[in-house]
Amino acid sequence: MKRRDTIINNAEALAFKIEGHKVIAENCNSGLEIIDLHERMIILVRETSEVLKEVDVSDNYLNQFEQQISDVSTAFPFLNQIDNPDFVGENNRDSLRLTILGSRANLNAVLKQIQFNHEIFNKLGFFQHNIVAIGANGSGKTTLANELKRYLPQHGVVISAQKILLIPTFSGISNINSTSQKLSSAQVADKTYKSTYSTEGGGNAYGLLVQLGGEFHVLLDNLLAERSAARNQYCEAAVSSKEYRDVPETKLDRALNIWNSLLPHRTISCSDGINITLNMASGETYPAYQMSDGEKVLLFLVAQVLQAPASGFIVVDEPEMYLHKTIVDKLWDTLEAERSDCIFVYLTHDLHFATSRVGSKKIWIKSFKHPNLWEIEGVPDNELPEQLLLELLGSRKNILFCEGTHNSLDVKLFSILFPHLTICPVDSCFDVINYTKAFNKLPMVATKALGLIDSDYHDSQRLTSLTSESIYSYSMAEIENLLLDEGFLNVIARQLLKDKSVTDSIKQDILDKLREDIELQVSNYVSAKINYYFRSSHVTRGRNANEIQEHFASFIGAVDIPAWHDERKQELQKIISEKNYSRALQVYNNKGLKAIVQRHLKISDFSDMAVRVLIEKSETRCILKRHFPVLLSEA
Repeated sequence: MKRRDTIINNAEALAFKIEGHKVIAENCNSGLEIIDLHERMIILVRETSEVLKEVDVSDNYLNQFEQQISDVSTAFPFLNQIDNPDFVGENNRDSLRLTILGSRANLNAVLKQIQFNHEIFNKLGFFQHNIVAIGANGSGKTTLANELKRYLPQHGVVISAQKILLIPTFSGISNINSTSQKLSSAQVADKTYKSTYSTEGGGNAYGLLVQLGGEFHVLLDNLLAERSAARNQYCEAAVSSKEYRDVPETKLDRALNIWNSLLPHRTISCSDGINITLNMASGETYPAYQMSDGEKVLLFLVAQVLQAPASGFIVVDEPEMYLHKTIVDKLWDTLEAERSDCIFVYLTHDLHFATSRVGSKKIWIKSFKHPNLWEIEGVPDNELPEQLLLELLGSRKNILFCEGTHNSLDVKLFSILFPHLTICPVDSCFDVINYTKAFNKLPMVATKALGLIDSDYHDSQRLTSLTSESIYSYSMAEIENLLLDEGFLNVIARQLLKDKSVTDSIKQDILDKLREDIELQVSNYVSAKINYYFRSSHVTRGRNANEIQEHFASFIGAVDIPAWHDERKQELQKIISEKNYSRALQVYNNKGLKAIVQRHLKISDFSDMAVRVLIEKSETRCILKRHFPVLLSEA
């Protein structure tokens, strides 16, 4: 019988025994709380059995399930008496009840552990892939790392984000048996380092610093001892057999090779067999303790991973810390390949690193409640780019997708006007539309997405239909035109002690510029409309070649360039003749119009000044918000 089948049978037998133990508890009048604990434990044990039937779990998990069954078995005091019908009597009922009630704390503890296992491990995919857990600061990543270490079998390692990068100088080589034991003890130690000390009586942090600072010592001491023992054995065998083969490669040799491959312009070596030295391209050498923090942490991480228990798991808290971005991906690619027998669990808030772990299961640590309650969600497959999705999952505010880049004027203005929203710029209006729809399909987020596009070139019917998808438009052809609002210009003029007539001059010059550019504006409009039409439309499928041809002809026939040209030209001519300045801003695509404003106001950068005024004067924000749907302010 396979090991997994044996564990399944043991789990099912255990559930049956707990049913019998519940009868004993009921006969002893142990109370509803104890009975409820029995019933919940039965459900969890049966869930364990179902998981094993459905999921091809690794040996790590088989070990964990075996331990889980053992823990549950020992939590019930009279499990071996369930077949004894005379076990509960008048003379012993009270004492049995007291014993069962005394087991309540242990039952609760075991129940919580199994619940943690089922909830967390199920969301981690039972470690069938490497894991990347993304969470903001304060989301409990470090505590989760230690909880994973606590609940998994004792053949893993947690690499803490907190490190004292102090490399010791060795005077000799330690015994391999002693260093191995010290390494094993260090690997199972608590790595949260959330400790304190009392200053009463001259107390200090020495003990904690010894533990944290001694971690590098333990790692290097064992690497050196293992290398010395392996080479001694090699020499003894060679002398005895008179056969000289290749010198065996030890973990220290592999660590040196990995480090050197990542930083090719310098190398580290251990030529004396005791201490590591840094060798520069110039020929100079330095002791390892003089390396930079980045160089030290590189050695620290490599030493940790190479010495992790075989076929175990490696939990890495903030894997990018202290490292230059140019080597982070290469380092962990190399270490994953070097320890392909292990499962890596990365806990990070670095989105670039998260997306670099191709093939890893991504999870989102949504929230954390002290001491050990996490809300964890798997990151779903979605039309949004992965890095963008990971970034937005952490937002506690609703999302506003808009056109632009992170440093663009769009983002600056929207961040000021709508501070209650997370502003997310994307490439084009089509991306705004698609990403808004995609985000709002996500099943496990409390926030929602809104889209914001400009209104020009879009059919009014289409704009109306998009509002049902939470996608809205604002009444400006360009975001720069927003700052050309007449009321806003008046505030700027007053700020510069200018007369209102300067605003009138700016308005007239912009209308004159539109008259000068009218043919170019019309041509650009028609070209853009054709482009939008083709990108947002599709040819209906036909049942035969003739139908396809008819549908395509109808599709092409709707593109009426002369009519679109004449209609747009007449509209612009009317705007100019009526001096309809506000309508001109809605249709005039020209990012260079601010030059007119700068000339009249005699300033060098109108955009920068406008942003400052917008921040300082709340009245200006009210002026500009009039050009946006009210729903954006209420979202």
